[in-house]
Amino acid sequence: MRILYIFALILISSCTKSKSLTCVDFKIGTFKAESTNYKMPALIIKRFEKTQKETAVGFPTTEATIEWKSECNFELNYLNNSPDVKGEKISVKILKIEGRKAICAGTVGGRSGHILNFELEKQK
Repeated sequence: MRILYIFALILISSCTKSKSLTCVDFKIGTFKAESTNYKMPALIIKRFEKTQKETAVGFPTTEATIEWKSECNFELNYLNNSPDVKGEKISVKILKIEGRKAICAGTVGGRSGHILNFELEKQK
């Protein structure tokens, strides 16, 4: 009986263990992005294999192509239909993952002094 109890406990604990996210989990899906070093509105990002759309309350939707340079590094190239940022490139590195959030740093247009730190939270 004791062995059956231990087996049941192990089975239950293995089923409820949450999966740790990796950089790959941030390649496609819906995310909430919030800057940690600039005052900016929170964004909802819908990311597909090669593009993403960003929306924020009171602002036009922006669209960018996304190119993954490695598992945790990607580059965004904002398209012409995004007037405020058209033609801008942002190189992003996922620094670490905490729970459902990726802690990221982005360099705007290759200018090392223009670094945007933000959290990207995976939505369910």
